[in-house]
Amino acid sequence: MSNEVRKQMAHGVKWMVLFKMAERSLGFISTLILVRLLSPADFGITAMAVSFIAMAETVTSFSFDLNLIQNQNATEEHYHTAWTCNVLLGLSITLMMLAAAPAIASFYKHPELFWVVCALALGPLISGCENIGVVAFRKDMRFKREFAFQLSRKIVGFLVVVPLAYTLRNYWALVVGILTSKFIGTTISYLVHPFRPRYSLAEVRGLLGFSKWMLILNVLSFLKEGMSNFVLGRLLGAAPLGVYNVSYEIASMPTTELSAPINRALVPGFARIAQDPESTRTTYSTAMGILALVAVPAATGIFAMAPYIVPVLLGPKWLAGIPVMEILAFSGGLGLFHSSMGAVLIATGRPDRATKTTGLFVAVLMALLALLVPGYGLRGAAYAMLTASILTTPVFLYQTWRGIGVPATVFLAAAARPVLASLAMAALLRYCLPEWTPVMSPPVAIGWTVGGIALGIAAYALGILLLWLAARRPAGAERALAEWLRQRLVRRG
Repeated sequence: MSNEVRKQMAHGVKWMVLFKMAERSLGFISTLILVRLLSPADFGITAMAVSFIAMAETVTSFSFDLNLIQNQNATEEHYHTAWTCNVLLGLSITLMMLAAAPAIASFYKHPELFWVVCALALGPLISGCENIGVVAFRKDMRFKREFAFQLSRKIVGFLVVVPLAYTLRNYWALVVGILTSKFIGTTISYLVHPFRPRYSLAEVRGLLGFSKWMLILNVLSFLKEGMSNFVLGRLLGAAPLGVYNVSYEIASMPTTELSAPINRALVPGFARIAQDPESTRTTYSTAMGILALVAVPAATGIFAMAPYIVPVLLGPKWLAGIPVMEILAFSGGLGLFHSSMGAVLIATGRPDRATKTTGLFVAVLMALLALLVPGYGLRGAAYAMLTASILTTPVFLYQTWRGIGVPATVFLAAAARPVLASLAMAALLRYCLPEWTPVMSPPVAIGWTVGGIALGIAAYALGILLLWLAARRPAGAERALAEWLRQRLVRRG
């Protein structure tokens, strides 16, 4: 792989991680405000409606954007065809959801869901009309433009949903915020890119060749992430579902905040070097090491700090989420590696391997949810997710080895030192921090939270440094990070 492509991939990672940090900052602030203004039931009702609409979007999602990125010979006609298919699919989902709204409300036994579903049904049509030309930002690795485009829609959504929550004090604030964000995103897409799509189905056959696997993978990925919503919503109701969703969102931050933006930047690069197996293996091994260096302590830190994160940041009415968050934190950490393995398989033209492995995960998760939720409730759902993640990790490793030739030992080597340092960090935090109680004053609780986070970062950094030095400073993520820091210091000096 040429140095130029390497630089573009590194540049892309920087911009995409920066976007995710900005997006998460907005989302986190929004969540902290909304959980104080709205009830768990409000979040649960919105999740019920979104679950069915997301399912409909998923079962008709062919991921034409990834097709265009992976296909280095795509023409304008491919872009026109992809846009046409997106519009038609969006319209189909909207009509389907409008027709299904009464049945969805009846399924969850919440009559108010009817109008919520009807409103949110417009979302897929709005998104389907988005300018397909913006895919070129990623394909051409112009990630600064992608950063500006994605962030602008998030800012508008934030500016809409928070004032509405103050005014409405119910789930309609969330509904209007979702629709506004989609509408603004579609509008901006035509302002930031000159491509003007037109109706065409000329290349539909060629697009479907790759995308059929992506359709199946998207369906399975939806079931992997959303199956708990259906089970918990049906068996336990809106409030427990709201607790689970918020807990899951925070616990899965290592996956959503790190792997997603990194994979978004790396996929175009992997697509360009797919014909060079050695470069693919080398680049992926380095990326795996960097992910482990950051994601493992993030997941472990969420586990260690959950008894403070929930009452301090979310409030006392969310205390049922503490054990759920502790369990799901480790599932989120494993999910990061699963998603990175799937991304490199897709980028190198092997979506079938990612699809089959995700299918196995879904099958295991379904069985565990049916077994554990009736008896153990929210904890049962969390344990089901964690157990499925553990059991399928060896299969993900096997498929990566068969697909691009990266053995499981690379994963173990990348994770070994971060795991040891993170476990020591978690033990230290649990030993040093006093148990949170309702009588603890807010300033004191906030102080312990901030202090715990600072202590965790310092302890992990020291631990990983000592382990790296004890191993005689081997090549890997630590050395790459040390070299980057050295170059930065030299430039500033």
